[in-house]
Amino acid sequence: MSMSNPPATPTPQLDCLLLNVHAYAGERRNATTTSGFTRKHQIIEVSLCPARPPLPSDVFVRCPEIRFTVLPRVVRAVEDLFLLRVAIDCEPDCISSPDDSDYFVYRAGCVGTKRDLERLSHPVPFSHDDDVGLLSRGDHYTVAALIASGTLDVFDLHLFHSESKAWIYRKVSVGEPQRAFPLVIPENCQRLLYHDTSTVITIGGEGGTMGWVDLWRGIFFCDVLCDKPMLRGVPLPFPVELVSCNNGRGAKLGCPKLVRGIAFIKRGTDDNADDCLKLVHLEANATCLPGTDDETGYPFFFMNSWAIVTWSNTKMTSSWKDWHMDCRVQASDITMDSQIKSKLLQFGLLPARDDATAVLGLQNLLISDPAPDISAADGDVVYLMARRKFMHSKACVLTIDLRNYALVDVAEFDTERQPGVPALYFPSTISKYMNVETSQLFDFVISVWMLLHFIWSLIEYKRSVLMLTSSYKIQRKRLWPKEDEDLLMPKDTKISPQDEDLLMPKDTKISQETHLVWSLLESL
Repeated sequence: MSMSNPPATPTPQLDCLLLNVHAYAGERRNATTTSGFTRKHQIIEVSLCPARPPLPSDVFVRCPEIRFTVLPRVVRAVEDLFLLRVAIDCEPDCISSPDDSDYFVYRAGCVGTKRDLERLSHPVPFSHDDDVGLLSRGDHYTVAALIASGTLDVFDLHLFHSESKAWIYRKVSVGEPQRAFPLVIPENCQRLLYHDTSTVITIGGEGGTMGWVDLWRGIFFCDVLCDKPMLRGVPLPFPVELVSCNNGRGAKLGCPKLVRGIAFIKRGTDDNADDCLKLVHLEANATCLPGTDDETGYPFFFMNSWAIVTWSNTKMTSSWKDWHMDCRVQASDITMDSQIKSKLLQFGLLPARDDATAVLGLQNLLISDPAPDISAADGDVVYLMARRKFMHSKACVLTIDLRNYALVDVAEFDTERQPGVPALYFPSTISKYMNVETSQLFDFVISVWMLLHFIWSLIEYKRSVLMLTSSYKIQRKRLWPKEDEDLLMPKDTKISPQDEDLLMPKDTKISQETHLVWSLLESL
């Protein structure tokens, strides 16, 4: 896996970023940089480099005493915070777990304001990052994990409040179950009958509402700041086409993140009637071809067509009727200009078929990982991951304006460091809490200072070389015959006796090795 640093991308103030899930192991000091300590008292430094979507915004983690065998990972991002996992004890070629990792909460801030990096107390009471959510509460925060207890409709809720800096534990039960499905669930879709958390969303408010989302099934909402929290079930739009296909047998449901994404869109600073849940669903019609790809190790797939469907929900009750379809856009109806098409061809996303010369269309792109833009102004923008092959290590992110049926941008996304991982970015509003222009000025000042320091180092190096060369010439003048003086030093060179003693004392002995080094320096 490559640990190299990507180029920094300047950006103006943005409402939404695509936060790269996989951080870089390296140093990129800027106005966002802050530091802390691991549980082994090793210093750790974290920086964020914002970029305009669809380019990724990268996190850099520097810890000189750790050789990273597993890249640090952004677990969750909410408002001005993100939760970072850093494996500090993982052996090479091993799978990292929470036991060998430290978890840090990073808080963004403008230049001149406090930025924090706080480590959660160890051990953490969860084993899967998907179960963990994050709640911002002004100067404080709460980390919450909901774990299945083994008893039907009973869960273990683990909370870390930044004020107490300790984990607390509560049993919570489902007070308002999710309503029954509108169709009989076939055998291939039995996955719909139990809750398996895919991600966690944050609503906020006085009760600190958070939602544990099973992207196939529904959401368990919980007011984590209440004295006696309960769970209430809210369904998600039913995947009718997947349940009813194959002559009623349904499709086997795999990882839902490949075809579904969800976010809470906040329209204002206070509770607003227009605040809503936004779900993006990818309807993909793909054919699995025989054989396995030698490059990826996965089956071959050919995409026949795809469509994007978006749903919104402002009420968030247990009723299916709360969900309203906003739009359904077929890929074949999406337009793009010549510049965007040229990028797709350059990235190898629209190759010609083996049996034809015609270039494939947008509807034939292998896409996945849909995500809604979470800024209030761009409710009709979605992001998609596109690959040349299924689970290929190289990928691009597409920005699609559903309202105008347009592919508006495409950018390469760094996935080669962690191939085969389905979820690779978090839409985040953390840039709203950063003064990006001031941050860029800070970066410019640092760059100028480093350039001046480099130039000064060159000047000092040249002075040292000249001093050594002059000393060498003086000593040669003393040790070799007079007839060689013109070769060693021009006749018009004037050096006073005081300068000679300063540059080279008379009792100095010159070894053969020193003579050789000085000869090399003189050749410079």
